[in-house]
Amino acid sequence: MNNKPGVKSSEFWIAVVGMVGGLALSVLPDNPFTQIVGAVIAAVCGPTYIAGRSWAKGKTDAAQANARTIADTILKKSS
Repeated sequence: MNNKPGVKSSEFWIAVVGMVGGLALSVLPDNPFTQIVGAVIAAVCGPTYIAGRSWAKGKTDAAQANARTIADTILKKSS
């Protein structure tokens, strides 16, 4: 099992790039489609990283609980 700190993992940096890139897309003017896609990318990258780290550390129950909580929150906000 890999006990490397999260900041030193490639998954962390991929998630950071995804979140920053998504945020950059979400603020582009005059293109609502790009703004929505960017917001979704930014919103998905963080929770995906958390779930992946939980799974990598053998804490799958915690990862599933976090994923359920995030999904419930997103679904409540969209309805």
